Amino acid sequence: MKIRIKFTKEASVKYLGHLDIMRFFQRCFNRAGVKMVYSEGFNPHQKMSFAMPLGLGIESRGEYLDCEIADGQNLEEVKNKMNLVSGDGFHILSVRELKENACKVMAAVRFASYQILFDAAIKECAIEHSIKELHSRGSYLVHKKTKKKEQDVDILPQIINLSYQGQTLLITLRAGGDQNIKAETVASVLFDLMGIDYHREKITIMRLELFAEDLVPLEDFETIRT
Repeated sequence: MKIRIKFTKEASVKYLGHLDIMRFFQRCFNRAGVKMVYSEGFNPHQKMSFAMPLGLGIESRGEYLDCEIADGQNLEEVKNKMNLVSGDGFHILSVRELKENACKVMAAVRFASYQILFDAAIKECAIEHSIKELHSRGSYLVHKKTKKKEQDVDILPQIINLSYQGQTLLITLRAGGDQNIKAETVASVLFDLMGIDYHREKITIMRLELFAEDLVPLEDFETIRT
């Protein structure tokens, strides 16, 4: 049975890298007594894939993992048993069965929403002005560097929604493949428009949700609600 797990990544575990998170879930499945399906070959391993790994220091309330477990297990019990052994920072929010022939979770990602909290020393009027300035522009190019290439990218078409209230920015961005723009990139642009030097410690980033096409949360995309 193929399943999709939605989980949080908060507090100190926000500093764990992707490989550490993978190892955590391998141990978590074992400690919870979840019967996993393993790959074949000389080095069998648990079958699992993650939606879109986070950068270090970013918390999340909407992370996703697809994996395969043995048939006949109660998914609510799987969730409860995993939460008993998960520890601080990780919390399993839901476990749902995937529909037959569902696409891989990483390939399903189209959008991501974030909450960005600004340092209290930054004036609200300055943030509001920078947002209005960004909206008024026809384009805003940033230099994007990947393992394969470097290019200038217009971030405005990548921003689906941007709102601000009380030192907190809520933003929805295109995500997945070449369309992936980081929330930190948008924050640095706003700092530039405010005329303030950007420093990562001046903001706190929380990923709220990952979406498939039509802004359907991955929790509800190609899954079976029980």
